[in-house]
Amino acid sequence: MTSTTPVLAVEDLRISVRKKPDVLILRGVSFTVNAGETLAIVGESGCGKSMTSLAVMGLLPDAVERQAGSVRFKGTELPITDNEAMRKVRAVKIGMVFQEPMAALDPLYPVGKQVLEVINEHEAISKEDAWARVIDLLTKVDLPNPEALAWSYPHKLSGGQLQRVVIAMALACNPELLIADEPTTALDVTVQAQIIRLLKRLQRETGVAIVLITHNLGLVAHSADRVMVMYAGYKAEEAETRDLFLSPRHPYTRGLLDATPNPRRVAEGGGVLREIPGTVPSIVDPMPGCRFAPRCPNAGDACRAQVPGPIFEGTHGYACFNPVSDART
Repeated sequence: MTSTTPVLAVEDLRISVRKKPDVLILRGVSFTVNAGETLAIVGESGCGKSMTSLAVMGLLPDAVERQAGSVRFKGTELPITDNEAMRKVRAVKIGMVFQEPMAALDPLYPVGKQVLEVINEHEAISKEDAWARVIDLLTKVDLPNPEALAWSYPHKLSGGQLQRVVIAMALACNPELLIADEPTTALDVTVQAQIIRLLKRLQRETGVAIVLITHNLGLVAHSADRVMVMYAGYKAEEAETRDLFLSPRHPYTRGLLDATPNPRRVAEGGGVLREIPGTVPSIVDPMPGCRFAPRCPNAGDACRAQVPGPIFEGTHGYACFNPVSDART
């Protein structure tokens, strides 16, 4: 059941290098996430996906700052520039699963104690109740023998087990929004699928909204309700997952999909993967117009002179002067 007020609403978010307002990292990013919904954010490295998540959590590096835009949680503006105020938001309202579970965990403490610390930081409950919740959380994320595993140190666990512990930490205080930043990085294919199935099961049980940041379009196809494609700090395209995969409108989205293995295309004799030439431009590059134009097969004079505004076809939005017109099979 979708609430009328989004759990998360980001509007015209602009992040720049501190004291250099012309050097933009995020260039007017806007999106919403509703209760019980999964929004996937995809794009190459350097497109601004992780920076978007750090901005929402109020964890921007010291070298950058918010130049403009708003971040609202259930209609209320988040104090993302006030670290002390955001401490009351993190874990309680918004949980986050970081890219590297080993980096997110302290090697000097048992994993159960680290989950316990999150609970004790935000809730005034007895030691017995808090520890019982730790065991319950480790059980919910499908860790074996959680009573014993809670006393294990991070180096004793596999990558998949570590990621499950981090997910348990993120959900320890029952947040309404979970940001999963590359939660399957460095995991083998079977474990990746297990982690995504776990997130979807927990979502069904709790109703938590999920922002899934990933490079893996295969996982997106089976787990996301909507997809937002980012490129060089912009939102290039956003649509419901099926619509975006079958009828991409932005040439960059089409390029990402064509560079992704597709068993159906292989079976039909069209299995050649196509690379996107070139690289994501540097944030200090002052190029006018569409920042994808140097790599785009459809680019024209207008693309190199002006930044395309959003165009909407129902719930499908994209920023392109010369969109892809043919459906993808």
